[in-house]
Amino acid sequence: MNIHASILALVVSLLAAALSHAQNAAPADRNAVNTTVRPGGMLADSPVKFPRQGALPAKYPPDVPVSNEPVEKDYYLFSTPCRSLAQIAEIQASLPPGKFTPPVNDWRQFPRTRRILAGGGELRLLALGDSIVNDTMRSGWVAQWREAYPKARIEAKVYVRGGGGCQHYKEGDRVAKYILPWRPNLVYIGGISQRDTASIRDVIRQLRARLPEVEILLATGTFGTTDPRDAEALAKAPHSGTGAYGQALQVLAAEERCAYLDMTSPWAEYIRSTQLHPHLFYRDAVHANEAGEQILARIMMAFWTAAKPAGED
Repeated sequence: MNIHASILALVVSLLAAALSHAQNAAPADRNAVNTTVRPGGMLADSPVKFPRQGALPAKYPPDVPVSNEPVEKDYYLFSTPCRSLAQIAEIQASLPPGKFTPPVNDWRQFPRTRRILAGGGELRLLALGDSIVNDTMRSGWVAQWREAYPKARIEAKVYVRGGGGCQHYKEGDRVAKYILPWRPNLVYIGGISQRDTASIRDVIRQLRARLPEVEILLATGTFGTTDPRDAEALAKAPHSGTGAYGQALQVLAAEERCAYLDMTSPWAEYIRSTQLHPHLFYRDAVHANEAGEQILARIMMAFWTAAKPAGED
């Protein structure tokens, strides 16, 4: 058995582990493009058989309790990280070897975040989006961020809904009701469900009307049903950083003084570099399993630590 076949067998065995509800503890995805009903072309050569409903079982249910706050039906607001450093290390140790080009953070749009990370103070992060943002935050990368910047007191919350984009959050006074009371000084907006950049701009301006110094990171999407091995298809995906959406989001970031993160490219690069089928990193036809979550964690940590702020050891 060659090394790739051995890795394939290992990952498949991990996917068959127990406690299915925990791995699927995410808002139901209501994205009309990326759903298990329209699962894309990856199923044709997939070595993984997904259940008709729900997700594959989890080997690593999150081991840190989270606090949930009351919000309207189909929306979720909760604290993170929900994984310990020990559990993150265990999952990452089982990851198939892969590599990606670290995304660049020049810190120009993060003067206050930079100051807090380097010198101390309270950093309150709010992650906003859909089930992909949920999975990114469930990876537990915030626990690693705290470890990397011990002078800062980092707290984080996640506000998501299935298929949720700023077209939802701009309505119903949701920014004022559910985000502003916590007074985040850093907001991360991402996922695969943003319908248009005009809605993202609307949410940015609602945030800054009450929190003029809030710093904002706009990120492109990952996972979904588009095959990351197919560069042409990936560029056409409506959430991709490698095509028109990424270009439009980058323009918006520049106009609104936000930072921009193309998560699509390093995610796809990592999966391609493993020479494994992408579904080995999925729990269903759309969402990441624990291994896939840790790819997202590595991208986030690379962005926030590749060039640490001045004053950090």
